[in-house]
Amino acid sequence: MHHSFFKSADKAEALVAGKKSKPVISIQVINEVTLVISRKMGLSWSEIASILEDVEVLCEVVPLTLEVHKEARRVAANYGFRFFDCCIIAFALLNDCEVLYSEDMHHGQVIFDQLTVINPFL
Repeated sequence: MHHSFFKSADKAEALVAGKKSKPVISIQVINEVTLVISRKMGLSWSEIASILEDVEVLCEVVPLTLEVHKEARRVAANYGFRFFDCCIIAFALLNDCEVLYSEDMHHGQVIFDQLTVINPFL
């Protein structure tokens, strides 16, 4: 079970290698990764800490704000995604991102004519 996670992690790391700037992710992403690798994969807290420390080195992690929450409500009203996904989308929109990498959303979907969802694992 852990093997497929690490293969996916290697693909994700390859996406950010060689970029001029770090990818920006919200703390919501860190929270969801923590949930998945603790509950579904059964990793220990020390293993989780090690993985997340790598993420913190590779990415700029920023907090959620009230502005993100309000934008997430707008996304939810227009697209009907799970609210936690809407928070991630809202964060990307507010930070003028053009691409959102996600294996959980519809590959190729364009949100508000600004943000394209790409599944990097296809």
